[in-house]
Parts: sequence; structure tokens; C-alpha cells
Amino acid sequence: MDGRGRGAGRGGSTPAALYVHIPFCVRKCPYCNFYSVEDLSLKSGFLKALMGEMALYSHAVSLDTVYFGGGTPSLLSHGELSRLFAALHRCFTLSSDAEITMEVNPGTLAEDDFRAFRSLGINRLNIGVQSFRDDKLKFLGRIHDGATARQVIRSARSAGFDNLGLDLICGVPHESRDLWLEDLKAALDFSPEHLSCYLLTYEPGTPMIRKRDAGKIKPLGDGPSADLFRFTSRYLEEQGYLHYEISNFARTSGLKSRHNQAYWRGDTYLGLGPSAHAFDGIRRSWNVSSVKDYVTALDAGRLPVEGSEILTLDQSLLEMVMLGLRTREGMDIRAFEKKSGEDFEERFRELLNRVEQEGWLRRREERLALSLDGMVYLDGITGLFAEGLFREE
Repeated sequence: MDGRGRGAGRGGSTPAALYVHIPFCVRKCPYCNFYSVEDLSLKSGFLKALMGEMALYSHAVSLDTVYFGGGTPSLLSHGELSRLFAALHRCFTLSSDAEITMEVNPGTLAEDDFRAFRSLGINRLNIGVQSFRDDKLKFLGRIHDGATARQVIRSARSAGFDNLGLDLICGVPHESRDLWLEDLKAALDFSPEHLSCYLLTYEPGTPMIRKRDAGKIKPLGDGPSADLFRFTSRYLEEQGYLHYEISNFARTSGLKSRHNQAYWRGDTYLGLGPSAHAFDGIRRSWNVSSVKDYVTALDAGRLPVEGSEILTLDQSLLEMVMLGLRTREGMDIRAFEKKSGEDFEERFRELLNRVEQEGWLRRREERLALSLDGMVYLDGITGLFAEGLFREE
């Protein structure tokens, strides 16, 4: 969903981003490879451990954004959320205009939830609609229908939420432009401040990829999927939305996801909860992907870190390219040169000429960005940069 980078630095006073992973689902979606469990009896022990993890980082960072993702954060009761937010404010300093986002699943909400969310200080909701078409929702294994999705959005608006993000998925088998347009138009009826439009991917270890491999699902195919991607960008921009990152659209520049932008800039971030990642500018670390192991570690007063790595210079440079090229703004060539000590044009001249001849690049002043067609081939283009960076000297 919208906050997947995993959320603020493990040190320093610069405002940073915090991601909190709530690892519970009523039923896990067959396409999803994010860590979650269906055993809600583990919630109590998990919340105690999560507040313990917060305490271990107490006052270590000041936060500009907080993102509650999952899993399904909206499975937490009002009381559980109140205790969690009390711990958040005890342990961290939040900027006065902090962006506080929570992912919600339309199938888990009651009418009075939205006012409770607002009373806690949540000022942005990311609603996992995925589709307004019941047949598509059934294929995706969602627990809600289109009517419920519409009612949830209306309820959020009635409660005063003026910053709503809707998640949509396209590219299911046999999906045409016209069918996908039905979803886009249904979403635009609510004038959402933000849209995330993801192409369906078949992730390792998921039921969806097992069905594909068994021949029970025939994927849409690269050509039609690329066509839907281009169509989505052109259509939403015609409707006044800014296509500011490969999968993300904002109604105005000021309504971009501040939290996700922190990831794409390479800022520091802290992640709490099972499977959450953190990055301090040099080292990346990640927590255990098990609620039980997570609780055991924190009950013993230990951080639940499973592993870490210090990025090499070339790894850092590749991330700068990869993350920058995801965005409309593109990557900062001068920042790359400052970090690498090399002339960007010299190092990648052959690659740049090749990609530019295909019409996949846009150069503006000291930034390098992908054209819409270039975004279709983001993974391949990033691979070419990786070859250039990790070539044998």
C-alpha cells in the first residue's frame, strides 16, 4: 500500500519518518507478500511489545511523518489505538504539522471509527479500496464489496477527513481499459486528494503466484499492462492529478504523500513492528518477521532486529538512481556526483545515449527523470545503471 518503505532515523534530531507495522488481517489477500497473521488473539501481547519498542527509541528522533500500515491497522479497537497514541506521544516529539496516516480496510470499519481516528490526531487516511467492482474484489480476495467502499469514503468525508488516499489495483486477468476506467471514474466521484494505482504483481510465496504457476490464472501480459499504465497516467493528468511517482497521483503538489517522499529522497526512517525496516543514512536494519519472536525479544528488553547491513558506496549510489527515477522530479545529478566523486555523464555516457535514443529520459537542468514510456521500463533501466555501477574496475 501507500507507506511500504517502512518508516525514521535511529538517531539525530532532524525530523524524520516513522513507520509502524500492524501485522494483523481478518483474511490475508492472495496477492499480498507483506507480513501479517490472522490470529487476532496475539494483538494484546503485540501492542505491549510495540509500546516497549517505542520506549527503547524514546526521544531519539523528532518526527515529521508517522504511517500506520500493515496488515490492517483499522483492526485495532478505539482503546488499543488510544493506548498506542499515548505511547507515541510519550516516546517521540512530533512536529506541529506532522502528517499522520493510517491505512484502513473498508471491510473492518464502523461509522464511529472515523471520529475516533480524528480525535487521536490522524489527519490522513489511506483506504485500501483496490476496486469498486465486486467481481474484481472477489478475485483479489478482498473482504469488502464496492458498496461498502463507497460508504466508507462518504463516512470519512462526513467525519471531516480532507486528506484521503485511495489505493486501486489494475491489471487483473482480462481487464480492459474500459473496465479499469470504471474504477478510476468511481474513485474520482469522491475527489480524493491522493490516488495510488498499482499494477497487479505476482509475488513469490503468495497464493496468487501458485495459481498462476499451476495454470489457474493467466496474467494480463506485459503489453496490455503497460498500456493500462500509460492510460492511467494520461487520464488522471487530464483530470488534474499530478503523476509524481510511478504509482502515485496527487490532486496538488501539496497533497503528495510526505511520508513516502522521505523514502524516495533517501531520508532516514525508523520502522517499528514485525518485519519493519529502518535506515539511518548508512545502515539498514530489519525486524523479525514473526509476532511471537517480536514479542519474545521485547519481553526480554531486546530490540527485535533480525539483521542489518551497511550500504557500500555503490549500493548507496544505485539506490539514489533507483529511487530518484521512480519520481517525476527525477534524480539529482549533482548530488550523485558529490557522493561518488565522479562525473555522472562520463561514467554513464553510453547508457544515457542508449536510453535517451529510446525516448525514455527527460533532462531538466541538473536532474535526470524518466519519460512516461521510460517508467514502463524502470526495472530494466535500473538494471543497466546497476551494471554500470558494479562493473569490474
